[in-house]
Amino acid sequence: MTTRLSREANSTRLVSGWLLTLMLSLPIAAAAAPVGDIAEVENQGTVLVFFPFVEYDNLVLTVTGPCDYLHRKVFDRGDTPFWKVEPGITIDGMYRVDLSANPFIDGEVIEILHEARKHDDTEVVKELCREGVLPGPPLNQHHGFRVFRDKIVFDPGSDDGKLGRFDTDGVGDLFGGLGKAQGDAAAKDFVINDDLIVDGSACIGFDCVNGEVFGFDTLRLKENNLRIHFDDTSVAASFPRNDWTLVANDSANGGASKFSIEDRTNSRTPFTVEANARSHSLYVDDGGRIGSRTSTPSVEIHTIDGDTPTLRLQQDGSSGFAPQTWDVAGNETNFFIRDVTNGSTLPFRIRPGAPSSAIFIDVDGEVGIGTSSTDASLHIERSNGSASLRIEDTSANIELSQMLVLRSEDGQGISFENEGDGVIWSFLNNQNGRFVINSTAGVGNEFLLNGSNGNLTITGTLTTSGSCSIGCDRVFSDEYELESIEEHAEYMWRESHLAGVGPTLEGSPLNVTEKTEGILNELEKAHIYIDQLNDRIKDKDTALSELYDRVSRLEALIVQLQQAD
Repeated sequence: MTTRLSREANSTRLVSGWLLTLMLSLPIAAAAAPVGDIAEVENQGTVLVFFPFVEYDNLVLTVTGPCDYLHRKVFDRGDTPFWKVEPGITIDGMYRVDLSANPFIDGEVIEILHEARKHDDTEVVKELCREGVLPGPPLNQHHGFRVFRDKIVFDPGSDDGKLGRFDTDGVGDLFGGLGKAQGDAAAKDFVINDDLIVDGSACIGFDCVNGEVFGFDTLRLKENNLRIHFDDTSVAASFPRNDWTLVANDSANGGASKFSIEDRTNSRTPFTVEANARSHSLYVDDGGRIGSRTSTPSVEIHTIDGDTPTLRLQQDGSSGFAPQTWDVAGNETNFFIRDVTNGSTLPFRIRPGAPSSAIFIDVDGEVGIGTSSTDASLHIERSNGSASLRIEDTSANIELSQMLVLRSEDGQGISFENEGDGVIWSFLNNQNGRFVINSTAGVGNEFLLNGSNGNLTITGTLTTSGSCSIGCDRVFSDEYELESIEEHAEYMWRESHLAGVGPTLEGSPLNVTEKTEGILNELEKAHIYIDQLNDRIKDKDTALSELYDRVSRLEALIVQLQQAD
């Protein structure tokens, strides 16, 4: 026989306004926790303090409330979990608290799990689960309470008349098991040994009255503690025997107005609907489609919200993996994935109006940008002349080797095709360790780099778009201050290198462009010097010619003088 408080005893729970105000100023001590809880709770007026009595690795405390209030904090073993009212932030209204205890997991098991995750090895996780190494789901404790005038409100009644803790989901009636109230001790139960047929409606509960107006109600439960309990008395191990309870509202003052299905055997609450929930918060139509806030779901799962409908995926750390939370959401500005754990960054976003196949992944792993007909590992297609690929690193200290890395299998390469003329340029790392750039329009290899000896072969010419930074042709200008041959030679022998070329040290790399510019500068100087020397030679040749003439005339004069004697 199930016992309950009498209607008179229950009526003491109906607290008037002045008594509520008085209660807010009183601290509420913790009472013995019901079976299935993981912590005792103490209400200190503006602070909830939790005293765990189960073994755990860490405790996760989550509190939700009006205006999308959310508070979540992880407490390590040995810490005392608590939550406090913050005036201006925690406004008056109903709040829900969830306390989860994550069990211990052996360090070696965690290492195995992490290694399996790196290789996407789900079989390892399944095997550990079959061996009973992995823990079950975290232990949970749920509560409902009210904040009124910056104070936490709990039920003031308990079996010993003291201020005690409030009732929790999954543990049943705070007043259950106290026996019948005085005056009902001798009351007898009615036992019916046959079927009971009621030709009309039935009312059950302390508050049912003679002349009850049922309207369309066939069965009515009427009192201030409403529970329907399913007590399965099966004793054979092969038969299911779990007990269930339908619960309407918390029995605590300030508790939640809600409807729940409780798994009484395992002290859990798998289903709850709070009062004033939006119409069609959960709706299943005749086609099996699920609507969230809509009675006309048009796809398998259809959710509606006035501001950024969101799906949250939260890994809570209870299975040995690091906690991580992701949001998948969308609004009028973009569809995005939010990394909540790491600063709520948005690593993936799609703007409304993006074209079909903006990003396309084919069955063979090929990726298409703007196309669903991929012909390469990465296929970019545009129809307006804007197809391009840009790789940019905004770091000031980035090295060229870090900007772009292209990898290909041995003998495979990268090709660029111009559909207008059919010419294909290929970048090939062939099997002989040589890197080749060639074209179907050319003859032979346009560019060949031998990886074994470093030799470079180019079929054709090599042209750069740069200019001579040291002013090569300016040496011919009248404004250019050209040193003399003697000055140039003195510097050359003193420094052991040409001034325009600079030093070229053995074993050190050299800048071919700079050296080429320097050589060209020195070559032009050399030709100026050659021209200057040529002028000098011409002058000397003229002087020598005149000297030869004088000598010839002198020789002729000497001959005449000799003949005259």
